[in-house]
Amino acid sequence: METYKDYMIILSPPMSIAEQVKKYKQAAHRLIGDFESLHSKAHISLKRLHRQKPYWTEPQFDKLEKELSLLEPAALQLNGFATFLPTDYTTIYAAILSTPEMEDWFKRLRQCLGEKKFVPHITIARQVSNDRARKLWPKFKDRPWSDQFEIKYLTILERSTYEHDRSWQVHRQIPFRGKAEWYVLPDKRKEIVKAVDENQISLF
Repeated sequence: METYKDYMIILSPPMSIAEQVKKYKQAAHRLIGDFESLHSKAHISLKRLHRQKPYWTEPQFDKLEKELSLLEPAALQLNGFATFLPTDYTTIYAAILSTPEMEDWFKRLRQCLGEKKFVPHITIARQVSNDRARKLWPKFKDRPWSDQFEIKYLTILERSTYEHDRSWQVHRQIPFRGKAEWYVLPDKRKEIVKAVDENQISLF
């Protein structure tokens, strides 16, 4: 049978942010037990490609790399926590502060990926049942988190579609090599991000 692969395209925050997200996940687990995304590493999801033929899909990443090389590294800021509108489940996430620069950068990134608009975020607890979310959300609702960080590259993950081991592995990392002054919005310039505060905060 021909080999098929799944691909996931993400942005990875620095280790200090990932470690804090891990602590929030563990604290949530102590309160409500297991949930989807408990063991996933902090990331911003951009696109999924399911059941792809590698000989067809992977060469397209070469073209993508050329396009992404024109984007500059992105300065992002966390802005507390939020949820998506609940349906049968609730997802709690760390929110990214919306600014004209951030919106413009993600617009250009989406154009490279051929994606429609989405809400950039870092998931804490995904698809938690609403009864458990009512217990968990008050712990996050008014908790501030305003760390700043820089995204310097895009990551493409891969895994086998059908084989027993379906863990995600890094397929390729594509650095952003552009210059901010190439894409200056009217009367706006990007500021160099400050160092992230690495002090850990207890959730409960």
